[in-house]
Amino acid sequence: MPAVIVIGWRPGLGLMKWENPPLGLFAIPPLIGLISSVIGFQLASEMEIQDKLLSDISPLLLSWASLVIFASLLMFKIPAEWGEPKEMRYGVLAGTIVVFLPQICGMGLLLCALWWIPVICGWVFVSTYQWKYDVQPFRTGLWLGVGGLTGMFMGAWAMSVILSA
Repeated sequence: MPAVIVIGWRPGLGLMKWENPPLGLFAIPPLIGLISSVIGFQLASEMEIQDKLLSDISPLLLSWASLVIFASLLMFKIPAEWGEPKEMRYGVLAGTIVVFLPQICGMGLLLCALWWIPVICGWVFVSTYQWKYDVQPFRTGLWLGVGGLTGMFMGAWAMSVILSA
């Protein structure tokens, strides 16, 4: 068995494998992200920000803040039979907070401004096989958190198109 470095991983303990793909888990994180982007864009339109850069990025930052709040509240609803709940919560927080950091850096770095593309593509790719294999709770939580970011990025894109029309 190859050496694996994952937070809290122990061979044979706490792994999760589904018999069928959990369709609710494919739909709920992006839906939460979509709702958070709608809330973020609504809050940003209510605020009167004088600085041009801050007014441009405030909808995305407010969407992200509402996603972190939703994730922090909803991660306690994850069933214990999916694996170690503490590790799963660490994964959700890593997925929503750490994976978003390059997007924050994208305000100053051009390549990081396109970070949303690998996030969405990576989540879709992992979603095709996540349910087939035994995975650690941290990885499942990370997948859920990145799913929320995927919905938030797609919702932010849709809201910017709707509001600019």
